Amino acid sequence: MRWLKRLKWLRASKVVIPVALAVSLIFAGFTVYGHEAEYFVINAGNNSDVKLSLTLNRDLSEQTSRLIVPAGGYYEDVTYNADDIFYYDSHANADNLPDDIAKQDGVHNVYKTKNTISFYSFSFYLVNNSERAVNVDYSLTIDSIVINPDASCHVDEALRVMFIEDEPLLSDNTYTVYQKKNKPVEEMTESEREYFESINYGNVLDFESENCIFSRTGLLGINNFPVGATKRFTIVLWLEGNDPECINEIFGERLKLSLQFNGY
Repeated sequence: MRWLKRLKWLRASKVVIPVALAVSLIFAGFTVYGHEAEYFVINAGNNSDVKLSLTLNRDLSEQTSRLIVPAGGYYEDVTYNADDIFYYDSHANADNLPDDIAKQDGVHNVYKTKNTISFYSFSFYLVNNSERAVNVDYSLTIDSIVINPDASCHVDEALRVMFIEDEPLLSDNTYTVYQKKNKPVEEMTESEREYFESINYGNVLDFESENCIFSRTGLLGINNFPVGATKRFTIVLWLEGNDPECINEIFGERLKLSLQFNGY
């Protein structure tokens, strides 16, 4: 009960946390308490005999090696509840992810209110336009972070990144959620332990390192990607509002992310 009271107090004290994406070149940035978002950019590295392209469109039109995804709007902290199953409606407001989020095309944000986004989400395609099959490594990294030096924790600790391949339902449990590695259990407060024990969405992995959310290389990447083949991905970003690190001290912090595909 103490933890539930603390959660209510935290959420009441924050009222609304707007989050914005600020982007520079191939960076996608997450800015806490910021202004309107701009766009998210993904880069496909190519060479003389590797031609990878990206597109938001199911008909594979408008392919490019640098995909710029619109991300306009204001953002609020939120919590994903895997037990609450409902389906996507672009006109409905929600504070949870719909089960069929990965089946939606293009940008398909979930809105808390009419003008406030709970989950920033989009799906895109990787296309092999090379004249041969290729292998593809890809990674999502934190390129920079601006912090409040007086804060006891930082925005990357509240960030959650859901990465989905193809078009499963979330209830199929094939997605992966990435979060910064927790402190050792023996160093947690009672309320922190209760929170992390209460997480009900599975497939949670720690960030690979301080600056790398994940990397999939070699056998973990895309192997023998055929000529003309496509691969669909969905990315969902949010600030986990019930994480003990999602507090007022991260006001003004921001970080930049980049998603990079490299074929060989």
